Amino acid sequence: MHKFLILTSLILLSVAFIGCDSIQKVVTPEQEPTVKVGFVVAGERVTYPNGAEMAVTEINQRGGLLGTPVELIGHINTEAIPEVSAQIAEQLIVEEKIIALIGPNRSSHAVVVGPIAQRHGIPMVTTTATNPNVTNAGDFVFMASFTDSFQGAVMAQFAKADLDLSTAAVITRSGDLYTEGISEFFARNFSKFGGEIVANEFYEGDLSDFTVQLTNIAAAKPDALFISGFTLEVALITGQARAIPLQNADGAPTIFLGADAWDSELLFDNEDAEVEGSFFSGHFSPETDEPTARAFVDTYESIYKSTPTGGVAVSYDAVKLLFQAVERAGSLDPEKIREQLAATENYIGATTIASYDENRRPTKSAVIFTIKDGKKQFHKQIDP
Repeated sequence: MHKFLILTSLILLSVAFIGCDSIQKVVTPEQEPTVKVGFVVAGERVTYPNGAEMAVTEINQRGGLLGTPVELIGHINTEAIPEVSAQIAEQLIVEEKIIALIGPNRSSHAVVVGPIAQRHGIPMVTTTATNPNVTNAGDFVFMASFTDSFQGAVMAQFAKADLDLSTAAVITRSGDLYTEGISEFFARNFSKFGGEIVANEFYEGDLSDFTVQLTNIAAAKPDALFISGFTLEVALITGQARAIPLQNADGAPTIFLGADAWDSELLFDNEDAEVEGSFFSGHFSPETDEPTARAFVDTYESIYKSTPTGGVAVSYDAVKLLFQAVERAGSLDPEKIREQLAATENYIGATTIASYDENRRPTKSAVIFTIKDGKKQFHKQIDP
């Protein structure tokens, strides 16, 4: 019965996430007044809204937010153009009168949407946007994910201390806040921990042949290659690197390292990708034994017949963080919601947040995965 109620509620309350030409929203059966929450996704992360839908369904099954049903108004910006995400946010705030905005998921989008939320005084909780600059817009902008400064240090220390690697190369998609930022944090920390960055290559986002960059990297014979790009690029780079083949000074295959952008079935299922034995950081492991997170995984799998990624988990948490702040505030007043978001302590959901710092960046753990038999596997958790 419980499963049936969840499925029924999701059918009635599910969001129509479509292309960037229009916004569609939930219509409740009775057309009753609702509390409206906006949700924005950029790129191919089409499963991220599932996490937000689950959180909305849960609160509505409990009677809504402060006694009023919640209406999730969602949008996938498939072209992944930051200006489009900014236009969507403005429309959601001005025309739809949302009480808060969840997302975007990309840092390059969040930094242009943040000032809009700040100007209108609307609380905004990003999902997987990880660059620390995301919250620079002001005190109405919060992050639900760890920062790249933490994630970069985690992967650098793991490469040096756990894998005992001495040299690393970096290849980065240029012109993107996230990709450039995480590469910088990795390289800086790897050097600080005693490693040596022996090559640092960049590429444009529309590139499909990485021969020039990989040939330069191969000449340096690095123990590891840190790849900072998006799914299709990572697949092509790893495949072409193995074909060279890319090896360290001892003739062993160079180990590939990555960050949370790797956490996608689109990468693991890509025939061009050669990621076996690689390591990457992420937000959340579905192999968790923590009771609240385990319940999230089990419910998600029962509804969507698939395993949630870190982005789905963080999308769920971003909405839950907002709802808890509203309930503590006992009000839909934006300033009171903002105050309670900032006061968050010991949040436990799919992931956990100990607290927020003065820049509204959370203190939380990261997970390291390895790829074995074409599937990601939990390797270890790194606490702050």
